[in-house]
Amino acid sequence: MDRRKFIKSGVLVGAVPAITSFRPFNEVIKPKALKPGASIGVIAPSGALKRSSYELLVENFQLLGYQIVHTDNLRVQNGFLAGTDAQKVEDLHYMYGNSEVSAILCARGGYGATRILEKLDYSLIAAHCKPLIGYSDITALHLAIYKKCGIVGFHGPVGISTFNPFSIEHFNAVIQKGKKNKITIDDPIVISPGIATGKLIGGNLSVMISMIGTPHECDWSNHIIFIEEVGESTYRIDRMLTQLRSAQKFKGIKGIVLGHFTRCDAQPGDPYYEFSTSLSEVFKDRLGDLGIPVMGGGPFGHEVDNVTLPIGINATMDTEKGVLKLLESAVS
Repeated sequence: MDRRKFIKSGVLVGAVPAITSFRPFNEVIKPKALKPGASIGVIAPSGALKRSSYELLVENFQLLGYQIVHTDNLRVQNGFLAGTDAQKVEDLHYMYGNSEVSAILCARGGYGATRILEKLDYSLIAAHCKPLIGYSDITALHLAIYKKCGIVGFHGPVGISTFNPFSIEHFNAVIQKGKKNKITIDDPIVISPGIATGKLIGGNLSVMISMIGTPHECDWSNHIIFIEEVGESTYRIDRMLTQLRSAQKFKGIKGIVLGHFTRCDAQPGDPYYEFSTSLSEVFKDRLGDLGIPVMGGGPFGHEVDNVTLPIGINATMDTEKGVLKLLESAVS
């Protein structure tokens, strides 16, 4: 079977430019706004897609009104991974080098993105600045590309997400229309009150932890950190936040916004429920003494309502109003 077979007909295979020079960035680089009906390249840098998930992905693109582009690698399974590391790198490089592709959307999360970080051609990525979209395990790609290239990444839905009116509205507002988007938390969990301004950075807590001590670790100072997680018990959340404290990752940051921590809080009937600590208590204990604004309840992470947050863009947070607002457009 031809490895370059696409759902969208008429897309030609282009050679990936051989770019060897690379210079670290001095300022944030914004990709071009995504036009309605544009072609989006879909890759699977983490977990594999089931057939039903693939069909959902196709339905989502029809709903969004964009054209889909992918190679045969999208459907490959390699144990708990979606294909080999070489296939993942090949797909990501191809999508950046393909002039027909306006943005790159990751099919799903899972695990595997950290395995390819050292194999990526960051000079190629820097030469073909495009929106990269996804969350969960895709945090690894966002942080590495932000560190190496200074390109704005978009922590937002993956291909198999549930695209409801809420998530579609925020997706298009940020990536297509370039709006200074405002996210309102109806009932914010205020750990420490206050107002803060800084560049956004963050993602999945477990993945952020895995970046510490690697060449892809970012400097968080002068940033507002946003954090989400799924399926981790409260003692593990406590342990990871403690590691961030010990690694001094919170030093110099401006504020913290906590999103969905899906299936992380113990429920009545769970083993050892009577001995468990609530997430709010963990957050207060591990984050409440940092001397910066901290609030929870943000609509991002492993839930249906999932806003799109651009990494590297200036924003402000206000715990009293329960607001996180972009101060500039995330696209050019």
